[in-house]
Amino acid sequence: MRIKISVAIFSGVLLALFSIVETAQAGKPKPTPTPPKPGVTVDVTSPGSSGTINGATFSYSDLQPAGTGVIDPFLRVQHTPTEQGYNTDGGFPFDDKHPSNFQHSLLQSSLAIFTMNGVQYYKFMLDSNQSGVSSHTLSLDQLQIYTSNSPAQTTTTFNPDGTLAFDATTHLAYNLNIGGATSNSVLTKATGSGIADMFAYIPVSDFFLSDKYVILYFFAGSKFAATGGFEEWTAFTNSVPDQGSTLFLGSLGFGVLVLLRYCGRYSLKRQAKSPD
Repeated sequence: MRIKISVAIFSGVLLALFSIVETAQAGKPKPTPTPPKPGVTVDVTSPGSSGTINGATFSYSDLQPAGTGVIDPFLRVQHTPTEQGYNTDGGFPFDDKHPSNFQHSLLQSSLAIFTMNGVQYYKFMLDSNQSGVSSHTLSLDQLQIYTSNSPAQTTTTFNPDGTLAFDATTHLAYNLNIGGATSNSVLTKATGSGIADMFAYIPVSDFFLSDKYVILYFFAGSKFAATGGFEEWTAFTNSVPDQGSTLFLGSLGFGVLVLLRYCGRYSLKRQAKSPD
């Protein structure tokens, strides 16, 4: 009898302790996700303006001509109030726009190298088109650049750190907001389609040079709503002709030289035969 009573008392004490612990825990505020830290805002909306974020340099483009027929875009995106997309041969993920000749894979070997202050960069250009309340300003709120051997990525899934969940052959080269822990952004002058608005210089040393393709992902519209036309990206590429073009040009030049020599000899012969 005493044993049963002791067990009952012990059980009651345990239940009381559990109740006290649960009540104490319920009274504590639950932890909330840590918001992104205040980021850096680089404003390149005025002539001569530039800034650097995570090793990349962004600058005003001097409003050089752009648009179809002038540049060769590899990514075109449009949506409102925010927009995002990346270039791929696998289709039109997110807000990518048709047709495929304006949205496609980009060969790393085709990119020209620019040297500034002893550092080598790849150079990209943004042609944006905004209107209305945005006052022709676009906020570039995320920029991620990857290298890969897969030209036809299709994922729309993100990793916990905010990067895209591409396949295992893909490597992150540049991230405007590393780890998703900051809210860095670049403000550009979106003066309309056909006029370039921003240059982005990304260090070549950030890239996996053995990877064949470059993928550029961007997100815009957090600070200024995307309300205008499409945005498009182009890359500055090498202008060296391929072997076939070189052979053709060489053959053409040789043929012209032979023709000129023949015409010269023919003219001399006619002069020699003509009477004084």
